[in-house]
Amino acid sequence: MLAALLREGLSLRTIANRLDRSVSTVSSEIARYGKRETYDPHIAQFQTRLRRWEANRRNPLKSEKLRDYTRKKLQEGWSPEIIAGRLKRSEGKTVVCHETIYRWTYQEGLTALLPKGTPRRQRRRFRLRKSLGTQGLGNVTGIEKRPLGANNRTHFGHWEGDTMVGGRESGPAVCVQAERKSRYLLLKKLRRKTANAMQRAVTKQLTSFPLSLRRSITLDRGTENAKHRMFGLPVYFCDPYSSWQKGSVEQIIGLMRRYIPKGTDLQTVTSKQLQIVQDRLNNRPRKILGFQTPHEVFSTHCKTVGVRI
Repeated sequence: MLAALLREGLSLRTIANRLDRSVSTVSSEIARYGKRETYDPHIAQFQTRLRRWEANRRNPLKSEKLRDYTRKKLQEGWSPEIIAGRLKRSEGKTVVCHETIYRWTYQEGLTALLPKGTPRRQRRRFRLRKSLGTQGLGNVTGIEKRPLGANNRTHFGHWEGDTMVGGRESGPAVCVQAERKSRYLLLKKLRRKTANAMQRAVTKQLTSFPLSLRRSITLDRGTENAKHRMFGLPVYFCDPYSSWQKGSVEQIIGLMRRYIPKGTDLQTVTSKQLQIVQDRLNNRPRKILGFQTPHEVFSTHCKTVGVRI
């Protein structure tokens, strides 16, 4: 009807009255799709549908700067939620939703950069780890006796420990220690997953800190922890088949698998490479920390107590 009325040579005001539209709406419609003399309703309809289709697409990241930043942080092991949260923290407002980053990642074929590296989201799976109960550990102190400051993460200096194995159960392993309040990470390569190696690693990792930063450590009941009395700090043991009771270190090991996949021969992983992984994860913002990094939280506390890390 608009095209027909234009061909009759009527004024925009007259056309607007006949179509029951404002003059500005009619004027904008004509200007958007051409001139008064060349207005084509078929072209206008096609371009309208095209605009609507573009608007309804799962919108990717619009800014080239934002795309470059997102790609870089994904390569550093940050999750979309961490990227979105860190941007919000630095800018003081929401810059992009983590779901938008996920959609952009799938659209661009960058799923290998996601922390789990899977092409689609999966349900969480749980598996039971073999446990020997207290066999070989002697009398142990259960996690139910752990102090309140450790349980509710109000005090620094309470740690969780575990070992990450590679392709061979009897081969090298990585001693992993995580501070519960800050999630600060310490890694140490073990030639073998033995009690002697574990005792030396834990002692070397933690005895450099003052007593206020090594209040306790929570472990599972693996035989590599048989020399727990020589660790130099109180040790609390999880219940059998309850690795979730030291969930911080378990989650960190999951993040480490991005850099050291399951089945990797740890004989080929050097201490320098482990240090790179440790630095990457300690400088990876965490939602639970208000999108601060473990290094920022732990180092801030260390400065208040006069400790250098």
